[in-house]
Amino acid sequence: MQHWDSDEHLLGALRTALTEADAVPPAFLEAGRAAFAWRTVDVDLLLLTSYDSILDAGLAGRARAVLTARQLVFDADDVSLQVEVTTAGIAGQLMPPGAAVVVLLTPAGPVEETVTDEFGSFLLGPPPPGPMRLRCTVDGTTVQTDWICV
Repeated sequence: MQHWDSDEHLLGALRTALTEADAVPPAFLEAGRAAFAWRTVDVDLLLLTSYDSILDAGLAGRARAVLTARQLVFDADDVSLQVEVTTAGIAGQLMPPGAAVVVLLTPAGPVEETVTDEFGSFLLGPPPPGPMRLRCTVDGTTVQTDWICV
C-alpha cells in the first residue's frame, strides 16, 4: 500500500514508474504504433511536391506586401490539386476534373465545405490564420493535403 500523504512518497512512486523501461511489453508498443499508422489508411495524402509560391526564388525579391496570393500545387499518384490562397478566399482546381466535395480543415475541425463544378474548380472563403488543409472526396475516395500555414 502506498502512502500518498507525502510528496516524497509520491515523487518516488512516479520516479519508479517512469524508470521502469520494461513495464510495457514490446508487443503492446508495436501494436500501438501499428494502430496509429492505420488511422488514415482510407485517405491518400496529397503532398506539396510541385510548387509553393512562397518558396519561389523569382518571387523572393519582391516585397511581401506586393504578394497578395499564395499558389500551391499538391500531387498524389492520380490526383493534382492547384490552389490559390488570398485574403479574399481560396480558389482551387482538382485534376482530373470532376465532381468532388472539398472541405477546409483546421486543427479544430472542419471550417467550410463546397462542391467542385464540372471542371473541378471550387471557391472557399478566407481561411483562418494558422495551419489548414484541404480534404477532397471524389467517388468515395478521399485525399487530403499536407498541413500548410497561412
